[in-house]
This record gives sequence, C-alpha cells and structure tokens, in this order.
Amino acid sequence: MNEQRYRAIIGWFHAHPAAKGLLYLISRGAVAAVYLLYGCLLLWLAVWHRPLFPPAVLVPAAAFWAGSALRTYLNRPRPYTALGYQPLFPKKEKGRSMPSRHCFSAAAIAVVAFYGSVPLGSVLVVLAVLIAVSRVITGVHYISDVLAGLAFGGGFALVGWQLYWLAVAALVG
Repeated sequence: MNEQRYRAIIGWFHAHPAAKGLLYLISRGAVAAVYLLYGCLLLWLAVWHRPLFPPAVLVPAAAFWAGSALRTYLNRPRPYTALGYQPLFPKKEKGRSMPSRHCFSAAAIAVVAFYGSVPLGSVLVVLAVLIAVSRVITGVHYISDVLAGLAFGGGFALVGWQLYWLAVAALVG
C-alpha cells in the first residue's frame, strides 16, 4: 500500500469511531486470545499429553527468538515512518517492521497447536490472519511484513517440530 491508501483507511476509521473501536477490540482481542488459548493448550498438554509439552513450549519460543533477531537484523522502517503519517493507534517504534512479531508468534503457536488439537489450531490460524489484517489496516506494518511473519512463524514451527522429534529419536536411540 502507498501513503494515500494508508491515509484514506486511517481517515475513514477516524471518521467512524464505532468502527475504530471495533478494530481496536479485534486487534487487541485477537492477540490476547492467541496467548490465552496457547496457555490453555500448554496446560492441557502438561496434564494429559506430556510428551507434546516440551516442543509446544520450545518451538514457539525458538521462533520468537529467531524472528526477533531477524527483525533486528533487517531493521525495516515502519510504514508510518517511511511514508510520513500517524498510524491509527499511536506507536513509537520506528523500525523492526519485518517480519511482524505478532504474526510470526501467532503463526508458530497455531502450527504447534495443530499437533495437539486440529480444531484449536484452526481457530488460531483464523486469529493469526485477523492479527495480520489488523496490523496492516492500523498502519503499523506493510502487507509484506505480515505475510513474511506468517510464513516465517508457520515454516519455523513446522521445521522446528520435526527437528525436535528427530533429536529426541537420536537421543533415545
């Protein structure tokens, strides 16, 4: 998107306070729901499916660490910094836009959740997409930032999960 599109979208939400409030709730609520559901998943795995608990913790944590390091390395400017506008909801950070941390975290958690519960994984995928859309609409990420975040988090979790079990198999013997 370009500056005019971002300004038009943000202007529309400023002119429609109810829609802006709903977007805020969706934006914050989807993130909160991902972490709440992830916590419930971890609790469920810890009690009833103990072998799945360690990779369910380690894989998203490793994705978070690796994605955060990649963001710092790339240090892509935020669209509101590069294009000179104010995002819909104030944000101070100037760089580290790609990949979106919200998106890669949600995607990694969603992929890991599929190994424990397909329905929960499906719900988390929907929430990850809502997060991605809201990050673009609010003007804090480019579309490429959120797509890269979803791809990075999902891909990292798929590979990380498999590597975990290969390592366990090698250790057990």
